[in-house]
Amino acid sequence: MRVFLIYPPITDRERYSSDIGAAGGRQIPLGVFCLAAAARAAGHTVGVLDAAARELTSSETAKAAAVFRADVVGFSAATVAYLRAFEVAERVRELLPGAVRVLGGPHVSAAPIEAVAGSPFDFGVVGEGEASFCELLDVLSKGGDVSGVHGLSIPKEGGAALTKKRLPVQNLDDLPLPAYDLLGDFALYNPPPCNYKKKPVANVITSRGCPGRCTFCDRSVFGRAVRFRSAESMAAEITLLVRRYGVREIAFVDDTFTLERGRIYRLFEILDARGISFPWTCMSRVNTVDRDFLRFMKEKGLWHVSFGIESGDEAILKKIGKKISLEKARQVVSWCTELKIETKGFFMLGHPGETAESMERTVREALSMDLSDIVATINTPLPGSEQYANAEDYGTLDRSDLARYNMWAPVFVPHGLTAETLVEKHREFYRRFYLRPRIVARYLRSFVSPAGLSRAAALLKAMPFLIKRG
Repeated sequence: MRVFLIYPPITDRERYSSDIGAAGGRQIPLGVFCLAAAARAAGHTVGVLDAAARELTSSETAKAAAVFRADVVGFSAATVAYLRAFEVAERVRELLPGAVRVLGGPHVSAAPIEAVAGSPFDFGVVGEGEASFCELLDVLSKGGDVSGVHGLSIPKEGGAALTKKRLPVQNLDDLPLPAYDLLGDFALYNPPPCNYKKKPVANVITSRGCPGRCTFCDRSVFGRAVRFRSAESMAAEITLLVRRYGVREIAFVDDTFTLERGRIYRLFEILDARGISFPWTCMSRVNTVDRDFLRFMKEKGLWHVSFGIESGDEAILKKIGKKISLEKARQVVSWCTELKIETKGFFMLGHPGETAESMERTVREALSMDLSDIVATINTPLPGSEQYANAEDYGTLDRSDLARYNMWAPVFVPHGLTAETLVEKHREFYRRFYLRPRIVARYLRSFVSPAGLSRAAALLKAMPFLIKRG
């Protein structure tokens, strides 16, 4: 079958609801390219279109599917991109009435009935997509009964029916590497300004699942059981990226890259033997590293690491199930500074139980740590999360406008606060962090590089967010 996979045409402005989107960066939508590789390995002819990276309209995206003459059109969408996927699917239905339209990704996995009921989608794929999608393609090509395919949501009158749950892939090494040959141009993708040293940059994921129990997080796609790729599989992908595609930097985008140290030691043993080295970044958790492990990673090219700290208030951390201490966070950031590893802290404002005082403690904590960067967002209870299910116990949640579920709009307002208070504190957080001499000087230094002008341009576009009040 001819299969056309689409990442919806969501704009930076839609992703961030503000001018700061200009500095937000853009990552390869790995899920789409993993699915493409699996479908191609199953014998299908596959095309991929990242409509967001190519800045297409919904009409242009749908026309591309028609030009491809797709039998099946697949969409991968998080909650914030769902309405764009919906819009494109409607237009595909008009242009290619015989094509089957399939929705996958985080939103349908978290809300499998609501996402497909009364929609232009013929099927939803719930959870990890490779096995379910490929089995669906096989059954469709033979004209068989799709009700026996596990992991589907099938629209019906008044709602949708779910087939038997699909178990997650246990051995990730069994999956083919992402279909990078369908990507087209790595230059379309790069992290935020000052979060990369060399282009092109590729984001790589080496595990699935997260053992955390954070109440704000939805684990509906990969689940809580963590499964790791082997060092050999990781090395094969990196070798391909470096030697065939000329990638010069790697961003490991696992929820917590540092959960299992043994495979990281082994990975760099293999890469060293192949003469492959590169600067790299990762996301980590403060209770999974120590000074010696950080030193090892620094020696192997790590220069920037991100930590989810989330709040500067211990009571809030306990309430949201974060299970870290601020003392440990301070210590780890201090080690990184000592080792000359740059650090980014992720924070959120507007947790359940949040007050003006607890938000101020978060801002002050971020300022007191020697962080290189922050990402501060407004807490957004996503479908599938504990907070989404219980939101009205702690505040008010706008469930009507999914386009605002981007972590930057105040869709959830805790009791005792207002949307206006959240928005202004959010802007204030960024102003107080970034408009400091040390941080300004760091960014100015980063402009003295081949990528400096593009970084400067992105940051200048984001300046209204820092300056504007209210």
